[in-house]
Amino acid sequence: MVLFLCTMLSEIFLYSYYGTILYEENQTLTNAVYMGKWYNYDTKSRKALVILMERSKRPMLVTAGKILDLSLETFTTVLRRAYSLLAEHQEMKGLVEKSFRVNLLVMQVMGFYPPQKYKSLYKIYTYVVYCAFTTLIPVLATLELFLAENINLEQISDNAFIVCEAGCFIIKYLPFVRNADKIKKSLFLIERPMFHIYTKRQEHIIEECVAICRRNCRLFLTFCTITVINWSITPFFLPGNNLPVEIWSPFEHKASRKFYFLSFVYIVAGVGNAAVSSGVIDPLLAGLISHATSQLKVLKNNLQFLDEHAEERIASRNISFIERKRFKADFIYQQIKLCVNHHIAITEFIDVYEDTYSSSVFIQFAASVVVICISCLRLSMVEPFTFTFFVMALFLWTMLCEIFLYCYYGTILYEENHSLTNAIYMGKWYNYDIKSMKALVILMERSKRPMIVTAGKILDLSLETFTTVKRSFDC
Repeated sequence: MVLFLCTMLSEIFLYSYYGTILYEENQTLTNAVYMGKWYNYDTKSRKALVILMERSKRPMLVTAGKILDLSLETFTTVLRRAYSLLAEHQEMKGLVEKSFRVNLLVMQVMGFYPPQKYKSLYKIYTYVVYCAFTTLIPVLATLELFLAENINLEQISDNAFIVCEAGCFIIKYLPFVRNADKIKKSLFLIERPMFHIYTKRQEHIIEECVAICRRNCRLFLTFCTITVINWSITPFFLPGNNLPVEIWSPFEHKASRKFYFLSFVYIVAGVGNAAVSSGVIDPLLAGLISHATSQLKVLKNNLQFLDEHAEERIASRNISFIERKRFKADFIYQQIKLCVNHHIAITEFIDVYEDTYSSSVFIQFAASVVVICISCLRLSMVEPFTFTFFVMALFLWTMLCEIFLYCYYGTILYEENHSLTNAIYMGKWYNYDIKSMKALVILMERSKRPMIVTAGKILDLSLETFTTVKRSFDC
């Protein structure tokens, strides 16, 4: 690719270089006349030289399609444009990389994010991990629940707890298994060029969003990892050779240490796979909403300071008062059109987000309500301030944080879009021309449509929904 790029640049350089040489040689024709002994010529010869000098004032330019001059200036313009596109591409690539690097790395290990190469082999790996760990553990726990004899309430609550929590992962992760390309496409929508039009002053908005995404991933992944580790070692603090959760198996795990060890490792690996995956997927989905919110903040800033941005642009131009007024009106109108397109792009991003992840989020919410209630039951059955008590309390806290992530950023997104009209009013809209004012009215009408992210088209992701779920915990 590097060799091909050098060849293409050399090809363009050939035309541009010799086009420049031709232009410069024609420009120096007058100098050649002056360097001669023209003062010794007769009048008729001098007149002929004057005619030749006048003719040489017309630039001898070779063009490409009557549009581009073949000159070194054109070549440098091509280089600058190519470099700017490369820089833009690297910046866009870096946005996903900086925001979700850990998320995507863990998801790739767990089988939920395909690499660029060996997609067919990775697909097999994905289904093996999904079927052997994510799916089989809750199925075996359910069989044990129905087939076991002399089962008590504590065992029922333990198995129901895992069946509900791990069972929801079967449906929650199904889109990541079946539609990996769709997941990747929705993720890389934040790399659209429209989402990278911001000034140096607005960079802190994007950088803050990236920092939030990385922080949420670190915290939530840590919570999930600690929770599953504490849950897995709980049997060591109880009498007997118990497993973290009882599952049906064709052999008796208490018959030998080998069977017990294999069963223990398999259960921890299966539940741990689902828990760690949730520890990176949930911050990822919440982070996408956060990126949409940051784009709304950039949009609001552009709308509020339209007049100031126009004045800054005019200050760099040496034009008359009438031209300044005309240029300012045109600049503001073009910026408003850009803002309208920006808002449309954000709306389309949210629509794709809902279409891709809405069902997964709904399953998580529905399972969370049931699991929180079962956790409350388990807390009422164990001795206070014991190891099991703290494990259940930590799990309950992690579940609430998981739901809170979605609800909090869903609320922020709604409020930022709702306050879009306020940003327009805070600007100097009264100085704009009629055409620009009408364009602002169109944008204000568009912003009246609430930008709400839902779970399964049923529950709004809002703090109000979070308090509703929390009431199930309070009961």
